[in-house]
Amino acid sequence: MNIADDAEGLAVLLHPHPHFGGNRFHPFIDGLFRRLPDLAVTAIRFDFASAEPPAARQEVVAALDEAFSRWTELPVFLVGYSFGAGIAAEVADRRIAGWYLLAPPEAMLSAATIGGDPRPKAIVVPEYDQFSPPATIAHAVAVWEGTTVTTLPDADHFLGQTGPVVDDALRWIEGMAQGGSTSSAAESERTPR
Repeated sequence: MNIADDAEGLAVLLHPHPHFGGNRFHPFIDGLFRRLPDLAVTAIRFDFASAEPPAARQEVVAALDEAFSRWTELPVFLVGYSFGAGIAAEVADRRIAGWYLLAPPEAMLSAATIGGDPRPKAIVVPEYDQFSPPATIAHAVAVWEGTTVTTLPDADHFLGQTGPVVDDALRWIEGMAQGGSTSSAAESERTPR
């Protein structure tokens, strides 16, 4: 946990698939973890003990429970990359104020419970994602409420440089924590219904 002084929000950060090298130190997750307190947002990260979605969802809820045992009034944002984004899309806990999903696997979105929820959702898809390209994700979430899908230019699923997408996620979280703009700065913005 990286605690912000006078926190205005909490962000629970979910890493890529643990069987493929994903952990809490992934550069995207680590970049957010280190910089969020500068925006008055406390950052929470952990390593998934299981790659099984039901167990991973329970771990996310446990992280929410721990956060709420200390900060009961702050908005909470779930931020996930790849597998972590897919798990985040399956957690519709009432305490969550919004979701930032980077490169979510299309197959995991079919089990998502957040699609009909009006709370804000930013989905960022790398332009050259090898597994779930932008058009596939846009189709998968076409009827989701409160959802903006953007394309991260010149990146594939593994991102390469993470700086631009860390900056994008920080802008979105800061806007959400301050009750302002919730759109992602990546290209090709679209908001269904």
